[in-house]
Amino acid sequence: MDENTRVILLMAGLPRTAKVIEIGPSLRPLAPKRDGWNVTIVDHTTRAGLIAKYHGDPAVDPDVIEEVDLVWQGGALTDLVGEASWGTYDAFIASHVIEHTTDLVAFLRSARVLLKDEGVVILALPDKRKCFDVFRPVSTTGDVLEAFLQKRDRHTIRTHFDFCMYHAKRNDNPGWHLGEQGAPVMPYRIRDGLVVATFADRAEYVDAHAWTFTPSSFELMILELRAMGVLSLSIERTEQAYYTEFFAWLRPCEEIEDDETVHGYRRGLLERVALEQAEIARQIAGSPLNSLDTLKAGLQELLQKI
Repeated sequence: MDENTRVILLMAGLPRTAKVIEIGPSLRPLAPKRDGWNVTIVDHTTRAGLIAKYHGDPAVDPDVIEEVDLVWQGGALTDLVGEASWGTYDAFIASHVIEHTTDLVAFLRSARVLLKDEGVVILALPDKRKCFDVFRPVSTTGDVLEAFLQKRDRHTIRTHFDFCMYHAKRNDNPGWHLGEQGAPVMPYRIRDGLVVATFADRAEYVDAHAWTFTPSSFELMILELRAMGVLSLSIERTEQAYYTEFFAWLRPCEEIEDDETVHGYRRGLLERVALEQAEIARQIAGSPLNSLDTLKAGLQELLQKI
């Protein structure tokens, strides 16, 4: 999927006149002002700071970096935006941002506060089956609930350790498609583990992937948070991308289904999460699942000849 197709898919149905807030677009905004979008850009530094950050990278065109309206370096996003803008946005957009948040629940609650009742949250998220988080377990609702109740504003020792020590590349790439094989390369050595853990104690913020998802694990998390009354958003749909990521669209939703409905849907999602994670085994050379696939294909070919 090329970038233009990706943008069209994510932004489908949203007119450029819609009032949009995009969080952390960095050098790849989905709703750039230069294309006529009515957008508020929030990032961790100014446009000049982003240009300096990517200076010397031949893959980065500084001209596409958008002017930043609001610089967010901590505190509540809703306070940064200002109460006058609460409930006024048609769309809240974050591409490869949510996995970096120290408090995912607070981030999504801020999105709900900023959105109109008929607004939409548009997310692009890394799929742990198809990126360098492949060997990490999926994040659970308990994980993000703990961060929320602790009002976490820095990544933990565990987050930094897991982010580095289980980091993997496949065919020298940080992302890939589900059918890709190749021996994973682990850039960190375990002897570095204690050093990495000290990142949590640094005075300055050190970034990391705090949360890992598959499409169904993210849907399960949102369901559980909503069923507990912690979050007033629901999944409208998710869609897998061919490479590295998946997309999710969320809508404001105050209603909670009855316990039996939630319980049944939750059980189905848990089963889907298990099946999604099993797909990782197909990326391993000599995996029994690959042998079964080969046998199945052979049997189907034989049956067609009979």
